[in-house]
Amino acid sequence: MKTLIAYGTRYGATEKAAKRLAEFIGEDAQLFNLKKDDLKSLNLDDYEAVAIGGSIYAGNIQRRVKKFCEENMGALLEKRLGLFLCCGDVERADEQLVTVFEDELVDKVDAKGYFGYEYDFKKMNFLFKLVIKMMAKVNESKSEINEENIKSFAEEFISV
Repeated sequence: MKTLIAYGTRYGATEKAAKRLAEFIGEDAQLFNLKKDDLKSLNLDDYEAVAIGGSIYAGNIQRRVKKFCEENMGALLEKRLGLFLCCGDVERADEQLVTVFEDELVDKVDAKGYFGYEYDFKKMNFLFKLVIKMMAKVNESKSEINEENIKSFAEEFISV
């Protein structure tokens, strides 16, 4: 099943998780960075399945992820659909997924996933580091990408 994995990433955690998801899905998976890749080159008709993900900052997902979903709602509703998040608030991950994606997508979704988080202080600006230190109580880079969750999502997503 030809699968598109479209994602938004700010500091790279979602990109790492999306790449790992592509490995679990196999050779039929194609990655698409919604911030860097050319949207004009993307034709959703080429895919049977679409997984969409992003990271949560201050309760919101990246604007480009939201815009991609809004602009392609009709096509996405006709595909096998997966939604995933990377965020530091494990307890609220399900709630956040429902909040940041449109109701139509959440109601139709075939697989939902929480893929963990990563704080890479080398990539963050001073202000963002300060916020992470205060809110997450983390003082150094930390990676908690959840391989098991990604693998489980992939298995659920590709099973027909």
